[in-house]
Amino acid sequence: MRTIKIFLTLFMAAAGAVSAAAAVPWDEDRPEFKFFQEKGHYDEEAWDKLPAEEQDNALKTVKEAALERQAAVRKDYAAASRKWDAQQARYYADALNNRELKAVYLWVGSAEGHELAHKATVVRSMLDKAAAEGIKDSDAQALAPYLTPEAITQLRSMKFAADLAQKQKAGIKAKGPGSQSTAKLDKFAAGAASKMDAGKLSNLYTGSKASGDAAVELSAGALKAGGKLPGSAAPNATAAKTVKYIPPAALDEANKAKSTALTSDAYGVTLETTEGTKTFRKTADADAAIKKLPPGSVKKITFYGHGSPGMQMVGEGSYDSGSAAELLKGKMAKGGVIQFAGCNTASIGGATLNPAVGISMVARRLLYFSLPYFQDRADGVPAAQAKEQWEKGWNADLAQETSMGVKGAIVCGYRTFGLVPGRLPGVTALLGNQEATTPGYVAGKKACYQDGKEVPVP
Repeated sequence: MRTIKIFLTLFMAAAGAVSAAAAVPWDEDRPEFKFFQEKGHYDEEAWDKLPAEEQDNALKTVKEAALERQAAVRKDYAAASRKWDAQQARYYADALNNRELKAVYLWVGSAEGHELAHKATVVRSMLDKAAAEGIKDSDAQALAPYLTPEAITQLRSMKFAADLAQKQKAGIKAKGPGSQSTAKLDKFAAGAASKMDAGKLSNLYTGSKASGDAAVELSAGALKAGGKLPGSAAPNATAAKTVKYIPPAALDEANKAKSTALTSDAYGVTLETTEGTKTFRKTADADAAIKKLPPGSVKKITFYGHGSPGMQMVGEGSYDSGSAAELLKGKMAKGGVIQFAGCNTASIGGATLNPAVGISMVARRLLYFSLPYFQDRADGVPAAQAKEQWEKGWNADLAQETSMGVKGAIVCGYRTFGLVPGRLPGVTALLGNQEATTPGYVAGKKACYQDGKEVPVP
């Protein structure tokens, strides 16, 4: 009998070990798999090719972030499904783009996504019509399921307000209707969504004159920009696998051009491959060159320009974690390095005595939470809605998120604002590098990740 018990115990232990190592089938209804789909990490075919152990590690890595993302999208969908007031109508008309609606289709359901898309389309068209020619009773009836009565009243008054503004501009006095609904019409017509220009804010620290005015697309926000990215850096760094360093080839004469300008307009993409080193000022040229490269040929790539939480600007172009991962997936050598040479392209991280990190944290919180929050409040956005939006994005980690989409690569960013001496006014003229495409020395705290885990700086 004792022999049988021992045998059964060993059999159950072996069965448990086999079960633990068993492959996990693709399940598009689980939050983790929805997260993989949204971020472009895996599809069903790629998932089935992963060893069971890697599948298990991948699921554990994104579990918390996936649950947070699911809760955020569902919460925001619930808010967007209610009747909108005038300010919310303008806000959602601007915010509900294809990317945001795809999040609803994925995380909530296709029927809900279709319903919200139809609502946004109707309201958006009526906003335009109200400003151009006014709305009729039939239009008001069409808006009744979507807007509050007060909002519809304000839309009815928009044409009058536009005509009044034209008369006042021409010096003609006109008497308004005097209703409460039109008292704040000028504020409504101005639009409620605040538009922070991260590039220009970073200029305070870099002395650069690069405009940064190009529109940027943030990756997969929860019905609004600034969706929360996966958790902060792991406290314990693990060893990183790096490729053997080979000094870059000399740049061509076009990249050695000198300038006597006092201020900097430096930005660019530097690409180090098995064939040598090339630099690009335009991101379109860099992207085209990368797409032509064979798999595994990129040893290092540096994106140089302004940075902000979750975003790297390069002149008029920009990259978020999704676009960077999509561009470089399959192109990086094992252990190759992706360097985001921009301010705040990694999270603040854990507790530290480094004063530079402390100062950067205060400045980062001010620029990417406090200022846009109070701007939204001034524009009439509810406090809870404004706080939730900006709380999600101020400490986003572009480097960590990108590393999860480019397997095996080491992705680095800066936890702090980065000071590039060569960009300081006067120094730029002395060095003659106003349009440099590589940063040279950067004073800032760097953080690196491999497959979502923090690793030593290579």
